[in-house]
Amino acid sequence: MLPLLLGALILIGIAFDVVTRSRLSATTGFVCQGEYSDTLQVQSMHSRETEQGARGQYSYLVRSSAKYECPFFGPDGKLRRRRIQASELGTAFAYESSGNDTYLFTNEHVAAWPDVTDAFHRIDGVPEGCKRVEDKLRIVRDERDDFEPGQTPLTRVAVDPLLDAAILKASQKLTVIPYKIGKSAALRQGNAVEVRGFPLGVMQAVSTGKVVNPYDRDQEQGWDHVDFVIDALLAEGNSGSPVLAASCKSHDLELVGVYHAGYKGHGALNVVVGIDQLIDFMRKKKRLPHALAEDGPGAPSVADRARVEAALTSGVLPLFDFGGLTMRAEASGTALLYHFYGRQFPLDDRRVAVLEDRTKEGAFGESGRFWVSGTGGWREWPPSALGADERDLLSRVTDSVRLQILHSIDYRKALANPGSADDRKRGRELSRTIARDAPVAHDLAGNLLDTVDRLSAGHDTLPGAVASGAETPTPAAPLPPVPPPRGAP
Repeated sequence: MLPLLLGALILIGIAFDVVTRSRLSATTGFVCQGEYSDTLQVQSMHSRETEQGARGQYSYLVRSSAKYECPFFGPDGKLRRRRIQASELGTAFAYESSGNDTYLFTNEHVAAWPDVTDAFHRIDGVPEGCKRVEDKLRIVRDERDDFEPGQTPLTRVAVDPLLDAAILKASQKLTVIPYKIGKSAALRQGNAVEVRGFPLGVMQAVSTGKVVNPYDRDQEQGWDHVDFVIDALLAEGNSGSPVLAASCKSHDLELVGVYHAGYKGHGALNVVVGIDQLIDFMRKKKRLPHALAEDGPGAPSVADRARVEAALTSGVLPLFDFGGLTMRAEASGTALLYHFYGRQFPLDDRRVAVLEDRTKEGAFGESGRFWVSGTGGWREWPPSALGADERDLLSRVTDSVRLQILHSIDYRKALANPGSADDRKRGRELSRTIARDAPVAHDLAGNLLDTVDRLSAGHDTLPGAVASGAETPTPAAPLPPVPPPRGAP
């Protein structure tokens, strides 16, 4: 009797185990219908132990501080200066070590400060028109940490404002994130995520949530990248935090993005830069060209170039603003020429630079020669004589100018037909697009002027540059009521 009872109990146990395993398998299949799980409960024991142990301390609190010199007039009417301190707290995570150096990743808005404050670069407590004279980056314990010898100094290696991304370096070994880099494009609505950062700079904290939107094009505040939106409760200080998801294959966490911004007044709506766009930047540790591809989907086409040429030939858009600079576009033979004037226009109507947009088969065009005006006359720079950074900048300037011209043409067309509901809707959309792109153009214009100053001086002239006095394209005829630009040969 006893053996029969034991046998029955064993059979019941086996059956229960089979049913339980079947239910667990079904549950796992339900929450793992793609690359990533809808719950973090699928994590492996190895992943859980890592998060709870010393290897899980791969996120660091970063204090970024700067001093600005601000001019003002005293009671006696004399120009004076005062210095104002500004600081920011954010999160960075270590992702690579090399010898005694460790590389960390965070947001550009955490790690970098504008050279000069203006309407596009505001800092709380610092007036417009102040110049940065000093800045520091350090790993600190918390917001109250003022013991500087115990802090870890950091240096900036590279920044990319469009991605809101920055790479920092510490000259010592730090704990590096122990997880693989995942694929943000594989995320879907409902996937679970974990964020490890320092909310408010008070403490290290782990926040969890779900993906509520796997694709969100972010072009606010001069950014241009693809985000995904999560409902994790995050706060200031979390900027730069790594965002992790649980792989359905390995059951380990994977890095899928970097938190960088949230919707004001909505703590449970936060946007994360997808890791797919950041991998090359992280590995190569320098800013890479990632402007709208000249022959990629959605880029201005050959037909768009014909529209621009027709508009310029008919006298449309003789002059418009480009990031605070006055610019004139001109069709000259098979090329388009973009003439840039200085900040003092129209008081000073001399051009500072001319950029050539030459034809390219199957595309709108490609950046060509670049002329800059200096004290010795005009200096011509073919693309082959420029460095990679200069070519990247001119390519992005060219892309931005093309889009502004096309948007302006379409906006004027919408204004000319106010009776059409479609045109009114299109006009509103274009107005928002033009306003959204303004900060990007402003940054590009500032970088363009810096490049013009450097290239016109000739201090770092590269082989292949044409000497001063080289001819520069001259407009076929002045476009009234704009006076003809001086300084052309």
